[in-house]
Amino acid sequence: MGAMGSMLSDASLRELRHYYRALGDVTRLRIVQLLATEGEQMVSEIARRLHVSQPLLTWHLHRLERASVVRTVRVGREVRCSFDRERFSELSERGARTLMNRSSVR
Repeated sequence: MGAMGSMLSDASLRELRHYYRALGDVTRLRIVQLLATEGEQMVSEIARRLHVSQPLLTWHLHRLERASVVRTVRVGREVRCSFDRERFSELSERGARTLMNRSSVR
């Protein structure tokens, strides 16, 4: 494979960038912690508990969804959110491997 085979593709680097950017905000970290420790929550409940407006929470959730850390599903008039533990672990491990892999640096 050689050194070039170990380098991350641009798509993979973009995916990791979305992941780290999504976690680079205190409100989003609080959302993830709430979902990871307490399970699925309604958007309105998260907004109430974290003292943020629903439009702002929706914006934060979009960032977390884009990073594949949180999943949302509409149930009637409400939206339920859940933490994607498997995807979070996968991206976290991949990020650690990438950052510690000398050959992934161009």
